[in-house]
Amino acid sequence: MTTQTKKLPKLNVREGVGVSLILVVIFLFLSVSSPYFLTVENITNLLLHSVFVMIVAFGVMFVLSMGGIDLSVGSVLGLCGGVTGWLMMNGTNMWLAIVAGLALGALIGTFNGIIITRLRISPFLATFAMLYIARGLLLLFTINKPIRDFATPQFKFIAQGYLFGIPMSVWIALIVFLICYFLFNSTSFGRFVIAVGSNKEAAHLSGVSTDSIKIRVYALSGVLAATAGILLSSRLTAVQPLMGTSYELDAIAAAVIGGTSMFGGKGSVVGVAIGAIILALVSNGLDLLAVNQFYRLIITGLIIIIAVGVERYTSTRAKTA
Repeated sequence: MTTQTKKLPKLNVREGVGVSLILVVIFLFLSVSSPYFLTVENITNLLLHSVFVMIVAFGVMFVLSMGGIDLSVGSVLGLCGGVTGWLMMNGTNMWLAIVAGLALGALIGTFNGIIITRLRISPFLATFAMLYIARGLLLLFTINKPIRDFATPQFKFIAQGYLFGIPMSVWIALIVFLICYFLFNSTSFGRFVIAVGSNKEAAHLSGVSTDSIKIRVYALSGVLAATAGILLSSRLTAVQPLMGTSYELDAIAAAVIGGTSMFGGKGSVVGVAIGAIILALVSNGLDLLAVNQFYRLIITGLIIIIAVGVERYTSTRAKTA
């Protein structure tokens, strides 16, 4: 069978215009509305708040672009951060503990991919089950003895330190962004992800190993969730049983706001980064404006709908132009 990779769908580099517009509008509104918004301390906290969701959302973007879904990332984040902390608490070298946490994330992601491709279980059910399994394992790790007092100064520096005046976690998020951008936009792997999401049968006939791509994408999602978990455990210097709860929803929201299609075939790494910042921006702005808690969810939901609508509209116009 002849491989026809040249006919696979190409990525649209102009995506993200609409969501960027929403970001600018919210930023300008908060700049005028609150005298505390444009302070260095607040902008730093805003970026720090967006980092963890952003890293998870990069992995979710790959999964959604492929036509799948990963509901386990929040629990994987908590479990891998917890295992890293638990190992360090029991005397394991910091770097070995970090590698173990990342390897566990990759293993869980690979397992998700295998049961989806080999057992033909729907991604929703498979990852929903893993959500409970990973959360249950974290509860077992913490039920007898809390995971704390493990953070060495070197480990704290990963998420609490500064380099050239910029938080280390922001630098790490930037490195993850560049790696994901390269993978998604400049490699055959990224093109195959879009191809599988656009039309799985056509991709298979073009010579793409669709099952292999799915397994690799879920493994990548697991690694990125583990990365965020390790960063968060460094930031908090303790691991709670519910760490990472609802991160899967925030990550999906950031990806969708950034222009990723829930039905596959479309994604944007830049859009995901902007989407995560928008979510952090909204939360930060509502805090500064002292908005009543009962209205926060409504306002956040409306902003998500508006952001997605504007992004879809501008993307459609760009394609027809």
